[in-house]
Amino acid sequence: MDSDQFYAAPTTTGGLKAYFQRYSVQPDAADISLVHFRDGDQALAWPETWRKQHLATAEAALAAGIRPIIGFSFYTWNAAEFLAIARDIKQACPEALLVAGGPHVQQAEDYLFDEPLDLIVLGEGETTFQEIIDNPERDNWAGIDGLAYLDGDTLVKTRERNRRMDLDSLPSALEVVPLTDAEGKALYDSISYETSRGCPFKCAFCEWGTGAIGTKMYQFSMERIERDWRQIVGSGIKDIWLADSNFGALKDDLAKAELICELKSETGYPSTFATSWSKKHSPRVQEIVLLLNRHGLLPHYQLALQTLTPLALELSNRQNMASNKYEPIAKQMAEQGVPIAAELIWGLPGDNLRDFESNLDQLLATFPNINIFGYTLLPGTEFYEKRNEYQIQTIPVAGYGKAKGEYVVGCHTFSRDEGFEGYFLISSHILFVHGHLLPLTTRFLALSNCSGISTLLRSLLRDCLEEYREELGGLDASDRMAVYEQRAKIYLALLQSPQRSYRLLETRMCEWLVEQGHSGEFIEQLRCVLALDKTLSPRIGGKHSAWQHFEFDAQSLLKSLSAMELPEWGLLQNQQQDVLIETPGGVGDILKDPDGGSWLKGNIQRSAIVVDRLPA
Repeated sequence: MDSDQFYAAPTTTGGLKAYFQRYSVQPDAADISLVHFRDGDQALAWPETWRKQHLATAEAALAAGIRPIIGFSFYTWNAAEFLAIARDIKQACPEALLVAGGPHVQQAEDYLFDEPLDLIVLGEGETTFQEIIDNPERDNWAGIDGLAYLDGDTLVKTRERNRRMDLDSLPSALEVVPLTDAEGKALYDSISYETSRGCPFKCAFCEWGTGAIGTKMYQFSMERIERDWRQIVGSGIKDIWLADSNFGALKDDLAKAELICELKSETGYPSTFATSWSKKHSPRVQEIVLLLNRHGLLPHYQLALQTLTPLALELSNRQNMASNKYEPIAKQMAEQGVPIAAELIWGLPGDNLRDFESNLDQLLATFPNINIFGYTLLPGTEFYEKRNEYQIQTIPVAGYGKAKGEYVVGCHTFSRDEGFEGYFLISSHILFVHGHLLPLTTRFLALSNCSGISTLLRSLLRDCLEEYREELGGLDASDRMAVYEQRAKIYLALLQSPQRSYRLLETRMCEWLVEQGHSGEFIEQLRCVLALDKTLSPRIGGKHSAWQHFEFDAQSLLKSLSAMELPEWGLLQNQQQDVLIETPGGVGDILKDPDGGSWLKGNIQRSAIVVDRLPA
């Protein structure tokens, strides 16, 4: 199941089908269909379709002594919908064999006792799923490695399946997944592709290295990768997103980057290329980043810092990554125009709101982009197992419920109230910085060594919620998780009346600066930056261009702040400038949430110096 933002070829389930067709003892004895949902609504509507179109086939198979099998590839984002589908199917056809695999169900006991799942695949699933299809009867399950199931009230786990070292022995999903329609048009916008498996780190909040996949990294051959990638770009798929854990860590990763740039030069595709980067900024990683950026293939380069709080680093098993010298890296990348970003997680055991805000304020002066995620407790991770030891308090992620998606809102190092306020901070950061309402203003304050910027952002959000109380209808501003969940609604309300919003923001920020003891000169500088933010913010309506007059050198101001530097105000403020701004528009149509605000910000096309002539 995909989402509104990401529609990709089903390479996971396609890989399972391709493996069965190559290695089954009777490949023609089973008819395998891939069912791919564009979003959650389509998934939840499928059981009714299944009853009308496929239930009779399943019943006929049972009458002929053939047990129908339905396999689910579980991830956090689809678990709730897939569990609902499983319940519906089991009710309609109790004899159907329901098999679940994927990272979200590796804690098998959380599902087998309460949900209508018959088998859970532990670890890599290709061989296990093929053996299940070839040997579906219960008497055969004990002899299949990597399985979990119930024997009465007893949980049974068979022998652990050894990881596959020769990845090229896995057939490509592209052998069975069509990428184009009858007219040759691409069926999908994107594709998720793995060139390697494994992660060398054992972060306590993540299952990548500590769970089913393991710490040893194996990779596909360059020949295999090139063959698949040429097929992908040849089909017209626009985006390639790697499912690798540490891109840049392996020697061949540079060759992969060179190949993707070569394909872009030859064919124009892919349009974007994204991955999870190596946790260490090695010379190889730097070379890859600069190469991709030169070819327009780098939407962002993200350093996964996650936290700077020492205890949180220690408990997360990340203390070895704490001194990664990120400040010179961020400075160097920003100067070269590389869209570098830091990644933070709020809610890790060992952290607290005061330290997290201090860390964020520090990073706002270092990174042009920061992505903050609320910590979701995932089954199969070390923190999940130690939830009682660390007194972890959670609430269900909206829409997940029994699917075990849980927001962490408290633990032994921060209170439940701090937990909620941390999510309120994330909301304010997403709205004002990611949403491109105040990115330059926030950066200017951070570079000027203003303290308490995170506190200011939270205060500004409360002011906006009060100002737009009527427009936001039934939103309870005191329910901080509701604010977090409905941040898109708040964002659209703010941009519906930009003059009103920026007037409020300017008033409140100037009051805050006075309280902080700043001079009138500094406040005037802030007003200049705020005027530039207002001009470049996303807009409702279509694409348009217009000249904007500034009482300062707006282009130089933008250049300085983009390089994470304070401008020479004496030069800027002695020069008036007219600037042609191109605004993409699209707010409320293309852009519906603040996470994509920077994609549709305004851009300076050209400028003209305003020369005041004295009267003759």
